[in-house]
Amino acid sequence: CYHMWHHEYPTLTGAPLPFEVKHSTQLLAQMLDAGTLKLKEFQGTITYHDPCDLGRKSGVIDAPRAVLSSIPHAKFVEMTNYGTNSMCCGGGGNLETFDPALPPKVASERLDDAVGTGANVLVSACQQCERTLMGAARKHEAARKARMKVMDVVELVAQQLSQ
Repeated sequence: CYHMWHHEYPTLTGAPLPFEVKHSTQLLAQMLDAGTLKLKEFQGTITYHDPCDLGRKSGVIDAPRAVLSSIPHAKFVEMTNYGTNSMCCGGGGNLETFDPALPPKVASERLDDAVGTGANVLVSACQQCERTLMGAARKHEAARKARMKVMDVVELVAQQLSQ
């Protein structure tokens, strides 16, 4: 959605949009930087999966990391492939429609990368990535390979809001 609103609609309409388009992670980073959001301490290690459209296509790399780095006491670690070099989660581009066996394999590889960081929480900023990686996490847990919680950046921030 962000990519469409920020990049495609202005091209399709031939004019700039009459409003600023921000991704939720950009808005959260701005609010955290300004001090308008206060977060409580988090005990654990977090890693982040860059969604293809958000990271590689739209260049939103820093904002999600700024948000995660703003969570008190959270340890943030990068996977081996991140930012513009991030691996796909396996769920994009309607891949399931064309090859139903491939997305779980790709997601399992990505989850292995996340597990290799030592993190216990894998965060993304795309609901399709979250869904795909959550499926891989369930399979990993069932096979007793690893236990990994998968969630969205906004979901994690909401969980950590101070009262």
